[in-house]
Amino acid sequence: MTTFDPSPSPSTAGATPIRILIINPNTSRHMTDALRPVVASLRLPLADYTFFTCPAPGIPSINSPADAAESARICLPHVIPLLDTHDCVLVACYSQHPLVGQLKRECAALKSKSRSAPKKYVTGIFEASVLASLALVDSSDGGGDGDGDDVAPAFGIVSTGKIWETALQGAVEEFLGVDAPTPHSRSRSRFVGCETTGLNASELHDLDGAEVRAKMMDATKRLLRRGKIGGGGGGGGSNSGSTSNSRSRSRVQAICLGCAGMVGLDDAVRKACVEELGDEVGDAVYIVDGVKAGVGMLYGFARGGF
Repeated sequence: MTTFDPSPSPSTAGATPIRILIINPNTSRHMTDALRPVVASLRLPLADYTFFTCPAPGIPSINSPADAAESARICLPHVIPLLDTHDCVLVACYSQHPLVGQLKRECAALKSKSRSAPKKYVTGIFEASVLASLALVDSSDGGGDGDGDDVAPAFGIVSTGKIWETALQGAVEEFLGVDAPTPHSRSRSRFVGCETTGLNASELHDLDGAEVRAKMMDATKRLLRRGKIGGGGGGGGSNSGSTSNSRSRSRVQAICLGCAGMVGLDDAVRKACVEELGDEVGDAVYIVDGVKAGVGMLYGFARGGF
């Protein structure tokens, strides 16, 4: 075995910063500001960030695919002039947001004008979280031990309003190029579905924190129960030091925070996992923040020159 010690370090090797444009396609500056510490916590070397908020009049809270489409219509002409001065673009709305495809086409058009022009990379927090989840969960087939456990490890989404349960189900299937699972194939699907809090994006910040956390925890437990396997006790109850042996078992190994406004609520999701599955198993569930996943992926794409 050999050890490679890179020298000089990236910070002194003359590398240029990766310029990442982060788009909040609603008009809430409060929500945009909440993204800043999340991005800063990644501590990526030589990365510059620009935060864009949809200008008013626009959509204050994107609560449906129709809102997403309208926000794309409003934002696109304001964002196109910014592409020249950025290497990457992240659309920070948890949906199959039209801006992602639109901006990819705009970046491709810029590249086609000059073969020497650098590539630009675009993704959304929805797409990034799905890809991250698939990379994180166990890729085995579940093993089929004859006890009803011939199931695939999977991920799911906790989102806001009820409309997103069907919208995100369809979005995941389309993004991955798979058909909707049948009753026979459901246990083999890598995606268990989406559960929702009943709140919209703005209410995540505006309502009492205890109420928001309670709704997040309830949605998380329902999601884990969607993936229930084998025996187990059905979950719930206080975390009074009992082991995971007396709790539900779930094939859900990763949970996506299905709204950019869920920044800071990962601890509520973790608490629900521990209460439902027990300490050891609950602590092992991956909680995927699409903003972190998206920034990290874009940075890697640009730095790697893919």
